[in-house]
Amino acid sequence: MRFLFRLAIYCSVLSVHSAATNAAGLPRSLIEVQIDGRRVSGRVAAADERDFWLLERDGRLSTFRMDAVNDFEELHPHFRADSVIELRDKLHQEFGRDFDYKTTAHYIVVASNGSAERYASLFEQIYRQFHTYFVARDFRINEPEFPLVAVVLPDRNQFNLYCRAEGATPQAGVVGFYLLKSNHVVLYDRAASGQSSVGDVDHVIVHEATHQIAFNTGVHSRIGQSPQWVVEGLAMLFEAEGIRVRPSERRPEDRINPERLDWFRRYSSQRRQAKSLAAFLRDDSLFRRSALDAYSEAWALIFYLMETHPVELARYLKVIAARDPLTAYEADSRLEEFCQAFGKDLEFIENGMLRFHARLPDQGRWLENRQNDWISPRFWPLWFQSWKIRI
Repeated sequence: MRFLFRLAIYCSVLSVHSAATNAAGLPRSLIEVQIDGRRVSGRVAAADERDFWLLERDGRLSTFRMDAVNDFEELHPHFRADSVIELRDKLHQEFGRDFDYKTTAHYIVVASNGSAERYASLFEQIYRQFHTYFVARDFRINEPEFPLVAVVLPDRNQFNLYCRAEGATPQAGVVGFYLLKSNHVVLYDRAASGQSSVGDVDHVIVHEATHQIAFNTGVHSRIGQSPQWVVEGLAMLFEAEGIRVRPSERRPEDRINPERLDWFRRYSSQRRQAKSLAAFLRDDSLFRRSALDAYSEAWALIFYLMETHPVELARYLKVIAARDPLTAYEADSRLEEFCQAFGKDLEFIENGMLRFHARLPDQGRWLENRQNDWISPRFWPLWFQSWKIRI
């Protein structure tokens, strides 16, 4: 059966002129497979000799071994994602009457405490801001194939249970997740639980919503490997309000993520090794050894590149997203692609990043001296560009 299933996939792949294949040559038909007595339907998103990735109609992505397939059949020559109504009905069956369900242009929000409409409005706003930001930088993002689902649970206990059921283990302090497998954002209503202000909740939403949007619009690949500094750095970039709002409405200091800037300055002056950018780019080991240091450098590098090399960064993101998802992303390849985008002189780039962040104004000092500062806020982008020249 494994051989027949694999043969069916490869025959479909070879039919590159068929309307039932996508740009990569993979079959776009809706199939059903039986695995360990369980039947699952969806579209084959990727496959190799050993494994295949099945994308279900609700956006869930699962990985199975070829030799686990007991039976299969094609249900329809064309795969179609669940409609908003179909997916909302599935969510209602899962969560029941104790939750509210609110739909927007891109989202279905499941929430308790009568807060679904408020959260849905916020998620949709973040999506529009993300879209505007990338379009302004000539980065064409795709429309999501599936409705984006956000689940807001009433308390920490239910949040922990939900995450564990999805194979995620929330550590202490983690209050939100983008779950790559289910394609859901999940968090709990900390404001309703009396554990934080609404502003803190919004901060979490922005970070996790950015992950979800990026993985569903082609900025990141859900199957392929993306450098962790890119994924997390982008999410932290959008935490700053000034990144998301229109240029005419933003204050220049709001583009800075002050927590990450403060941590990066202390890290770079106390613990960071000189000429360590290459090691940071080659693998994600710093995230395992010292997570907060790694997160701060991820933000610092993304922010520096976005402010000084936006065209090159957009091209670099496209290269990463377009990689063959079944090819291992080796350390040398990661470093080479970065150098192809931004130049081979990593010491020059590293020194530029460090000087750039050393010269950024502290938010408190900036606000105190704003009226007397010799640089008008409306010329801030030009000031950034002048840094690019001086460093």
